[in-house]
Amino acid sequence: MISARLLLVSGTVLLGAAALLGFMQHRHRENAAALATWRVVHAGGTSGAVQLLALSAVWDALAGHGDLAGCLAVGVAISTWAFFVGPLSKALGFETTSTVINRIGAAVAVPSYLGLVGVGVNTLAR
Repeated sequence: MISARLLLVSGTVLLGAAALLGFMQHRHRENAAALATWRVVHAGGTSGAVQLLALSAVWDALAGHGDLAGCLAVGVAISTWAFFVGPLSKALGFETTSTVINRIGAAVAVPSYLGLVGVGVNTLAR
């Protein structure tokens, strides 16, 4: 329940932030490079939020309530946020910060998404 709630709240907050940053995308519509950078922030954040919201809806049935499920939920939430904040940092002109955040996100995402695959396979095998 706590894991599903974490995913739900993270997804909701991220969806609001990403949606609002669509205004920044529109603001830079005359500059192709800036428009593309802000599009990554807006669209990537929105899709990451939808992922978190979808997982929150099925989390208890899919992953259960154990400590491993909790760690997996935290990992997915952290990596999703990192892949939003990293591009946001780049759009704001903080290239080095963006690179560091994206690398941290990747380091957390690999085991987290492999864990999701494992949870899916385990659920299928039940």
